Amino acid sequence: RDLSPAVPTDRLMFRSVLMRAARGALRADVAAPSDPAFATKLKFNFSIPSTPLYTGAPVRMVIIPGAAGVFGVLKDHVPTIAAMKPGVVQIQENEGETELKQFFVSGGFAFVKPDSTVDVQAVEAVKLEDLDVEAVKKGVASFTALVASTTGEKAKAEAEIGLEVYQAMAAALGV
Repeated sequence: RDLSPAVPTDRLMFRSVLMRAARGALRADVAAPSDPAFATKLKFNFSIPSTPLYTGAPVRMVIIPGAAGVFGVLKDHVPTIAAMKPGVVQIQENEGETELKQFFVSGGFAFVKPDSTVDVQAVEAVKLEDLDVEAVKKGVASFTALVASTTGEKAKAEAEIGLEVYQAMAAALGV
């Protein structure tokens, strides 16, 4: 026996048409440019727990170290949610810039929204130029030895995470 509520078919069709129209209106609203500064640019937000690094900044492109691979984001990119691995977030503020702003991040999440807003939330971030090459080399050596000598499951996992971060820093610095 059919236990579904008795709803006339024409009411279901009306609801369906109404929902399609509402979704279309939402898409139109999202796509409507509200600020000329963002006509060809992304709206970029980038922060760590203690500090916002960029807030609503117009930028041309962001390159993100996603866990599934590095990817670039330009205006009208497909909406995306991505976990970030340790690596370099690169920011091109204006068309034609060859020197990108570079921040090393230890991980986090990136959100690309339908309105071309990009939110990057990192656990830690530091300007790439502020990393000390010698300290990174020592960190790689220290964590490599720690991974080799540690036997406890939790301690080994922590050592492996540390090694992954230091190796990513070394790769970013080209050492």
